[in-house]
Amino acid sequence: MQQYISLDDKYLSAEGMITALVELAQGRGIPLHKLLRGTGIFEQDLYDLSQRFSLSQLLALISQFKALMKSNDSGFLLGHQLVNDVSPAVQSVRLSPSLGMALKQLQQISTVIAPLLFTRRHIFKDDLYLYLQPSIGMDESLKNYCFEIYSAALMSLLKRVCNVYPHCYFDFTCKRPRHIQEYEQHLGLRIRFEQPYTRWHFNKQLLKCTNPEASQLRWQQCIAQSELHKNVSQSFVEAVCQRIYRDKNNSLANSAEHFAMSSATFKRKLKQHGVSYSQLQDEQNKLKALHLLGVCQQGNERVADRLAFYDIPNFRRAFKRWTGITPSQLKI
Repeated sequence: MQQYISLDDKYLSAEGMITALVELAQGRGIPLHKLLRGTGIFEQDLYDLSQRFSLSQLLALISQFKALMKSNDSGFLLGHQLVNDVSPAVQSVRLSPSLGMALKQLQQISTVIAPLLFTRRHIFKDDLYLYLQPSIGMDESLKNYCFEIYSAALMSLLKRVCNVYPHCYFDFTCKRPRHIQEYEQHLGLRIRFEQPYTRWHFNKQLLKCTNPEASQLRWQQCIAQSELHKNVSQSFVEAVCQRIYRDKNNSLANSAEHFAMSSATFKRKLKQHGVSYSQLQDEQNKLKALHLLGVCQQGNERVADRLAFYDIPNFRRAFKRWTGITPSQLKI
């Protein structure tokens, strides 16, 4: 049975997000002891690359960083800083021969470089779509902050790896923020808010862009040094979401059996991660319906069948419960 990464599993090193975060905070004059307070991370741990940290510790650290930085651009700056990290893991992405290979490598080691979210990738006609979802439950403010971090990291990566200017579109579920100028400064003008999903998308031709910073030798060295591409696990929440998304017969009992747990243990484990099964199920069905209806332009009857609804009225009611609108009102 495959082992999945849980909330308190200690597997993250200080390289990458933690180092980038600490450097930014210290650059703003924030004392290290204040930044680390309440996270279970100690200063000496940061100097020992054999030390490992959990998702819960990382989330606590990001929450502390957000509170202490007290600036609207801190998440975006952290995203840019993350791409500039010199760890073998990040370099194995940045030095890839093309954007397509960079994103493929990023996907293989995402639980190390971007452990707080996962993406679902679709290519349809001329565009690549990446739908973002959190790997653990968190409040809306912190979730949106993490999306700012990783959106800025993506834009920074696109600019570094592409040999042309990357036109990327960003959709967010949150309301239009007061600090819209920071969004536009760091992500560009192709931004929409109050959307039914958090999504990035761009023309798939960008995947073929050759990386002006590519080095075949250094790239292979970084992959070998990181040793992260061999057997990288999914987070537990991502594994459950993947199971729900791919299998129409995705009842709680069936999913619990798939993960070799009783229904009670399965529900308890999800609760420890800050989510419920019905919440994950609704979110996966919503994302699938939105993509099939809005991007693939499939009809209600076909989409309802794909989601195991046996009549159109029930599907319409469920869709309105997920999104607040009916399928005919959808404009994407």
